[in-house]
Amino acid sequence: MLGQSDHDSLVADFYASAMSEKPWAETLRELAEKFSTRAALIQVQSRDAQILSHENHGYSREFSESFFGSDAFANDPRVPYFRAVQPGSIYYDNMLYDVDEMSANNWVRESNSILGVKYQLGAFISLPDESVVGFAVLSTPQEGHATREAIEAFRRLAPHVEHAMTFGHMLEFQSATRSALLEALSCRADGIILMSREGAPTFMNATASDILNSGDGLTFAEGRFHAIRPPENRRLHALIEAAIAKDKSPSNCAGGRALVTRPSGRRPYVLRVVPAPTTERFLTGQSIACVIHIQDLDCVLTPSKDALMQVFGLTERECDFAIELVRCTSLEGAAAAAAMAFNTARNHLQGIFRKTNTSTQSELVQLLGRLA
Repeated sequence: MLGQSDHDSLVADFYASAMSEKPWAETLRELAEKFSTRAALIQVQSRDAQILSHENHGYSREFSESFFGSDAFANDPRVPYFRAVQPGSIYYDNMLYDVDEMSANNWVRESNSILGVKYQLGAFISLPDESVVGFAVLSTPQEGHATREAIEAFRRLAPHVEHAMTFGHMLEFQSATRSALLEALSCRADGIILMSREGAPTFMNATASDILNSGDGLTFAEGRFHAIRPPENRRLHALIEAAIAKDKSPSNCAGGRALVTRPSGRRPYVLRVVPAPTTERFLTGQSIACVIHIQDLDCVLTPSKDALMQVFGLTERECDFAIELVRCTSLEGAAAAAAMAFNTARNHLQGIFRKTNTSTQSELVQLLGRLA
């Protein structure tokens, strides 16, 4: 029924969809066509059998979501049989229950009427996070239940689908994790730049972009970072070249720091170059080769009001004063900057001491600087 070329084509399609290179609806359409059935579906379920996501061919997404939330689906007596199938196994109707006897049930008849199908051939596989994927082809009464040839073809296909889904899950998890990390990095007050193995920036947060655009001692031009002073420039180039080198020596694996003087006379930047571990170079080697962390020694990091309120329960006026205290360090200067009377500022300071479990002004400023 399913020749080798059709089998290989479906395997390639499942890998393409698992890696987000092809829509699942297209792959499921081809699966249904090759098995001569009306519809095909794929579901991701949690360990307690809750449907987390689904794709299908033969029905609209709105129709599917409506059906899976319907009484017909919830009360269909066939569902427990499907859910009892162990991951790594294929199933078909006649293997699980007596189809004719089950068809006499009102809920089964209603489900079949809604979907326009009667028979099912499928498989369940488990993913690394212990969720379960079920995929199946659904056939009408006219198309009939799965033949022996169809069952064997599905049995040969299932392990390849499992490999594709597991691989896709790993890539999706890595991608989601990296996206979350990049979003966190983009919020940092320090400059963050991620570099490819070719020495090109693949990501930089707003702070790093502002530093480079200011042209105050550090720039990026003609594919390289540049410092104003030649010794600093050579040091910076040497650190980056060692970090992105394909074959690192043990002495270069730790990275290093470089000072960058600023023509404006403001305090310098400190650049830390951190090579990524070789395990980051997954598959094509196009992953992160190194991270450049830019610290502005002239920048005073201050916590946000939201952070102070959520972490320490400070009032809005206490937040205003605390932020100015970090900026000004002196009690008098912070009170004036917050438009607050000196005695009021002293009272606020005592309240902030209690809420932050600190006892001195220097201890408080140091603590709040860490929260920035």
